[in-house]
Amino acid sequence: MQKPLWNHLGNAMALNELPNGNIGDWSELYILAYLLVNGGAYGADENQNRLESLYYKVLQVLIAASESEPFLKYEIDQNRVIVYANNVEIESISRSDIDKQMVVFFRELTNGEHSRHFTLESGKDLLDILKKKSFKASSAETESDLELVIEDNQTKIQSPAVGFSIKSQLGSASTLLNASGSTNLIYKITPKSQHLKKPFPEFEHGKHRKNLQALYQTGFALDFIGFQSETFARNLQLLDSNMGDYIGKLLLSYYSTDHNKFSDVVNAAYPIDEPTSRQPIFKIKEFLGAISMGMRPATEWDGDTTKFKGIILVKNDGDVVFYYLYNRKSFEEYLYNNVRFDRPDTSRHQYGAIYEENGGHFLKLNLQVRFVR
Repeated sequence: MQKPLWNHLGNAMALNELPNGNIGDWSELYILAYLLVNGGAYGADENQNRLESLYYKVLQVLIAASESEPFLKYEIDQNRVIVYANNVEIESISRSDIDKQMVVFFRELTNGEHSRHFTLESGKDLLDILKKKSFKASSAETESDLELVIEDNQTKIQSPAVGFSIKSQLGSASTLLNASGSTNLIYKITPKSQHLKKPFPEFEHGKHRKNLQALYQTGFALDFIGFQSETFARNLQLLDSNMGDYIGKLLLSYYSTDHNKFSDVVNAAYPIDEPTSRQPIFKIKEFLGAISMGMRPATEWDGDTTKFKGIILVKNDGDVVFYYLYNRKSFEEYLYNNVRFDRPDTSRHQYGAIYEENGGHFLKLNLQVRFVR
């Protein structure tokens, strides 16, 4: 065993230096420990209930290298976990030792005493056991949060390494699509009549639905013209040439109504009983799947989803379940029925106010999608 390599790869975290993160960040460490302790997890139905007949046995957990630590591989043996750094064995850990610390960590993580960002002594101890420096399982450079080698339920043959996204129901509901300036969509304000001379109504900060209703009642309309992020627009083109228009109409429907559940907003914008709605609804479900499979608004995407296989979810009670992409359409249906729109901070993301540019008047609306609790 070559423990000196670990020290060579980077100085260990100082004893008094505790990592700081939110509950979603710390959840990634919990899921890593859970998989190593239990050697896998059960599949789940659309209501997040365990499917006792569907268990996914995990043989290895792979975490991409980052600036702070090397490529890590955890190989799950009968009673132990073998840890490799850059493919060199550095440690052999008892699974029962990981379990004991994980229980302490989860109890402290969920005691309800934490602010938005916090440190955990028990989390630091768990990191030390796992020979890890960061509480996050993922590397910022990778599309998936971690990769797993899984034993096929039927053939008992191990799979190639496949990527999974981590989601947490601890604390506030996790996001599927995070808000940023790149998720702003742009609408042009146009008068419904060329003779309209009324000024724009006075907007109230954060009162989006009320502001849009006042705009409509004054005699103006909103026409979707594009995305603040050209990268996001190009990524959507890989899904469908009309995808930008579909999302533009959908987002405007959300901000104009009192619906927030994703499927309800889709049905308001594209009534299911209309034949012309079939294609948009089908493509919008694909959009949710693509977001889950690594598409990011600010990063060029090649449309390749072959390395991504699903979501690993930690529930409020600490149970961890899989949504594994054997059936992509069922997976997309799960997302469609279990996410909602959300409105992030208006000032932070610079949207919701009328602005003038090149003689025209415009309004930005922000797209954020969050899981339903």
